[in-house]
Amino acid sequence: MNSTATGATTGITGAARRQPHPAPPPVARLAIAPATGVARRTDGVWWPRSADLEAELPELLPALPFDWPRITHATANGALWAPLPTLTLVAGHVIRLRRIPDRPGPPTLCLVAAGLGRWDLRVLPPRTAEADAVRVLAGVATGEIPADAPVPDEDPAPAAPRRPERPQAARLRDTRAPRNR
Repeated sequence: MNSTATGATTGITGAARRQPHPAPPPVARLAIAPATGVARRTDGVWWPRSADLEAELPELLPALPFDWPRITHATANGALWAPLPTLTLVAGHVIRLRRIPDRPGPPTLCLVAAGLGRWDLRVLPPRTAEADAVRVLAGVATGEIPADAPVPDEDPAPAAPRRPERPQAARLRDTRAPRNR
C-alpha cells in the first residue's frame, strides 16, 4: 500500500478524515389512527412545534406511513397557521400549500397525493400542554381516542350565531271577559 492511499503524505489525520455525523432530525410528533373497516373523518393527529407549516413539513412528511404516496398538496385549515407561500420544496419535491384561516373547528391539515388519495390530520396547537398532547397522541395511536376528540387546551367550537334578541314589549293582559262561542 502506498503512502498516498493512506493519506500519510497529504497530512490528513484519521480524525480529520472522519466527518461528524449530522444530528438526527427531530422526531415528528404524529399518531396515525389504526386501520379499521369504518370510514373516518380524521386519519391521525399531529402536534407540530410551531405554527409555521413551511418549517414543519420537512419533519412531518418523512414520518408519514410508508404506504402513503408522495404528498403533492397540503391545505392548512384553521386560525392556527401563519401565512404561507403557495409552493414549497420539501426533500426535492414541490408541495402546493393553501391556508384557509377562517374555517370553524379545530385546526387540521389535509394532505393530498394527486390522483391517489387524501389524508386529514387533526393538529394539536403547539402550545398544548405536553401531558395532554402525549395522552391524545397515545390514545389515537391505540384507537382508544378518536383523532378528532377535543383537547383540554383548546377553545370549544364556537356556538352557532344567535339572532340578536329584540326587547320584549310588555305583555298586556286581556282583562276582557272571555267570549262565548
